[in-house]
Amino acid sequence: MDILTSLFAEAGLQEALMGVFGILLTIIINRAAGAFQAATGIAIEQEAREALHSAIRSGVEAAIEGGPEAGLDEIKAHAVYHAQQSVPDAIAILVPGDGVLDRLAVRYYREAMERFGVQVPA
Repeated sequence: MDILTSLFAEAGLQEALMGVFGILLTIIINRAAGAFQAATGIAIEQEAREALHSAIRSGVEAAIEGGPEAGLDEIKAHAVYHAQQSVPDAIAILVPGDGVLDRLAVRYYREAMERFGVQVPA
C-alpha cells in the first residue's frame, strides 16, 4: 500500500494521469456533443419538413377555396408562393430541389380534390 501511495505522490505521474483523464474527458464530451447535435439536427429537420408540408397543404386548400376551377397550375403556384412566404426558414433548412415544391403541391391538390369527390387525372 505504501508503494501505491508513494507512486501516486510523484508529481510526474500525477501530471501524466491528469493528462490522460483530460483526454478521456474531452473524448467523452465530444461524443456526447456529437450525439446531441445529431439528435437535435434530426428533430429540426423533421419540424421543418412538417412545417413545409403544412404550408403547402394550407396553400392548396386556400387556393381551392378561392376557386377550384382556377386550374392546377394556378393553384400550384399559389401553394408554392404561400409556402415560400409562410415557412422560409423551413425551405432554407431543407433546400428542396427543383420541382419538389411543385410535386408536393400537386400531391396535396389531388388529396384535396379527392375529398371533394373529384378525380384528378395523373
